[in-house]
Amino acid sequence: MKRWYEGLLERIKSIFQMRKKHSGWDKSNVKFLSSLRFKLFSMFLVPVACIIILGVVSYNQAASGIESNYEKSTADSINMTAEYIRFGLQNVQATSNQYASDTALMNYMRNVGDMMEHMTIRNNNANSISVKITSDEFIKNIYMISDTVMPIMSAQLQIEDGFYEGLSKTDIGEFIAKNPLKVLWDGQDDYLDEKLQTGPDDYSMRLVRAFGRTDSVLIIDINASTINRILADLSFDASGYIGLITPDGREVIDQSTKEIPLDPSEIIFTSESFYHDAVASGETSGSDNVMYRGEQYLFLYSKIGDTGALICSLMPLSVINSQADNIKQTTVIIVIIACIIAILIALIMSTSVNQILGNINSVLRRAAKGDLSVQLETGRKDEFGVLSAEVQATVNNMKQLIQQVKTLSLEVSQSSSNVSKASETFLKSSGDISRAMNEIEQGVNQQALEAEQCLIQMDTLNKKIELVSDNTKDIGLIADNTKDRVNEGTVISDELNRQTSSTINITIAIIKEIEKLAEKSSSISEIINVINDIANQTNLLSLNASIEASRAGEYGRGFAVVASEIRNLAEQSKSSVNDIKQIIDSILEDTTNVVETARSAESVLKLQESAVKNTTDSYHDINESVEKLVVFLKQISENVDSIDETRVLTLASVENISAVLEEIAAASENVSQTSNDQLHSVESLNDSAAKLDSHTDSLTNEIQKFKVE
Repeated sequence: MKRWYEGLLERIKSIFQMRKKHSGWDKSNVKFLSSLRFKLFSMFLVPVACIIILGVVSYNQAASGIESNYEKSTADSINMTAEYIRFGLQNVQATSNQYASDTALMNYMRNVGDMMEHMTIRNNNANSISVKITSDEFIKNIYMISDTVMPIMSAQLQIEDGFYEGLSKTDIGEFIAKNPLKVLWDGQDDYLDEKLQTGPDDYSMRLVRAFGRTDSVLIIDINASTINRILADLSFDASGYIGLITPDGREVIDQSTKEIPLDPSEIIFTSESFYHDAVASGETSGSDNVMYRGEQYLFLYSKIGDTGALICSLMPLSVINSQADNIKQTTVIIVIIACIIAILIALIMSTSVNQILGNINSVLRRAAKGDLSVQLETGRKDEFGVLSAEVQATVNNMKQLIQQVKTLSLEVSQSSSNVSKASETFLKSSGDISRAMNEIEQGVNQQALEAEQCLIQMDTLNKKIELVSDNTKDIGLIADNTKDRVNEGTVISDELNRQTSSTINITIAIIKEIEKLAEKSSSISEIINVINDIANQTNLLSLNASIEASRAGEYGRGFAVVASEIRNLAEQSKSSVNDIKQIIDSILEDTTNVVETARSAESVLKLQESAVKNTTDSYHDINESVEKLVVFLKQISENVDSIDETRVLTLASVENISAVLEEIAAASENVSQTSNDQLHSVESLNDSAAKLDSHTDSLTNEIQKFKVE
C-alpha cells in the first residue's frame, strides 16, 4: 500500500514536470536562427531563390537563343540575298555570253561588212540593249567598244579614240587579253570611270569581257540602286553594317538606316582579318563572333557564286541581346514582386503561427502548474484549430481524471480512517485477550501444581489419616478458590468469545471496504483506457498530418515538424498512461493480497473463536467438577470415619482433575500463541493503516493543487 501511494505521487509529479518541460516554451530562450519564423522565411525564400536562378538561366538561354536565332535568320536572309544577287549577276553574265557569241556582232567589232550591215547591226543591238536595261533591273548600262568601229552603248556619251588601246595597258586589259573567253567582275576602275564618265554612285559592279580575240570589249554596269535596294530590304539595324564587297575590294555599304552617311573613303570590312579569312575559306557562307573597334560583333558572310563578290554584315551583340535585356528586366521585376509577396506571406503566416503557438503554450504552462480550468479557443478551421481542439480535449480529460481521482482519494481517505480506527480497537481487544490468556495460563499451571500436591497427599493418606481433617479444610479452601477462579475464567472466556466475534465482524467489514476500493481502482483502469484511446487517436491524427505534409512537399515541411512534435506528445501521453495503468494494476494486486490476508485473519479468528468456545466448555466442566469436589469434601467432613472408603474415590477425582487441567493448560497455551500471533498481525495492520492514512492525506494534498473549476 505504501509503495503504491508513493509510486502514484511520484508518477503524477513526473508527468506534470514532463508536461511543463515540453510545454514551457520561452521565446527568450529560442534563438532566431532556430525559430519557426526564421524557418518559414527560409522556406519561402527557397522558391524565391529558385525564381532568381530560373530568371538567370532563362536570361542566358534567351540571350543564347536570340543570338542563335538572329544569327540563323540573318544568315538565311544574307544567303537568300546573295543567291538573289547571284541569280541577277548570272543573268547579266548570260546576257554577256549572248552578245559575245553573236556572229554578226562579232563581225561588226572586227569591222567586217559594208556600212549598211554595220548600220543594221548597230541599230538592232542598240534596241536589244534598251530592252535588256528595261527588263533587267540589275543592268545599268551596256558598253560595246572597239577602236575600229563606232561603239554600241546605252549611255549617251562620246568615246575617245584609242579606248581599247588605253584599256589594254590596265590590269583589266591585261586580264581580258590573257583570258579572252573569261568574264571579269570588277568593282571600280579609274580608267573606265574616266572614259565612261561614271562614278561610284552610278554602278556597284562591272562585268568586263572581250569579244573573242578582237580588239574590242563588252562592259556591263550593275545598277547601284538595285544593289542598294536589295541591301536595304534586309532591314538591318542602324548600328550594324551590311554591304556588297566586290572582288577588287570595293565596299558597297547600305546607308539607308544611317542617320549620318559614311565617309566614302571609310573602310569597314576589307581591312579586317576576319574578312580575309572568309575570302580564303572554302565555305560559301559562315558566321563568327569578332572584335570590331573594341566591341563584340556578329560577322556573317555569303559568297555570290563564282563572281568573287561577298555579302558581308556586322551586327553588335549588344543589339542582338537587347531583347534578352528586356527579358532580364522583366525577370528582375517579377523576382522583386515574388520576393515582396513571399516576405508578406511569410510575415502573415509566421505571425499567425507564432500567435496560435503562444496561446497553446500559455494554456499548457498553466495546465502544467495545475490550473486545469483553462480554455483554448482559437476560432481557426485549419490544422492548428484541430491541434487546439485536441489540446483542449486533453486538458478536459485530465480535468475529469483529476476530479475522479480527487473523489476516490476522499473515499480512500475515509476508508483508511475507518480501517485505522478499527485496527486500534482490534489492537486493544487483542491486548486484553492476551493478558487474560496469560492469567488463565498462570491459574491453570497453579491448579496443575496443586493437583500434584493432592496426589502426593493422597499417596500418604494412609500414613497421615490423622491429618485428614486439616487437609479436608485445606481442600475446601482450595476448592472454593478454584471455583472462584473457574468462574472468573468462564466470564473472561465469554468476554473473549464476544470480542472475537466483534473482531471477525470488523475483519469482514474491512474486506468489504477493500473490495470496494478494488472496484474503484478498476474504474480508474477504465478511465486510463479512455485516455489511452485518446492518445492513440492523437497519434493517428498526427500520422495523417505527416502524410498530408509529405504530400505538400517543401510547403508542408514546417507542418511536418509540428506533426512530429504532436506525435511525440501522444507517445509520451500513451507511455504515461501505461505507467499509470501499471501502478493501478499494482494497486489491484496489493488490494487482492490485503483481501486474502484479511480472509486469512478471518479464518484464524474463527479458529480462535472455536478454541475460546472449547476453553469455555472446559471451564464449565471444571466448575461442575469443583462443585462435586465440594460435595465430596462435605461428605468427607461429615463422614471422617468413612474417609478411607472414599479415599479411592477422591484419588480418582483428583486424577480426573489433573487430566482436565493438563488439557486446559495445553488449550491455554494454544490460545495464548494464537493470541500473540493475532496481536502481531493487528499491530502490523495498525501500522499499515496509519501509513495508509498518512499517504492518503499526502495524495489529497497533491490533488488539491489542481484547479479544475
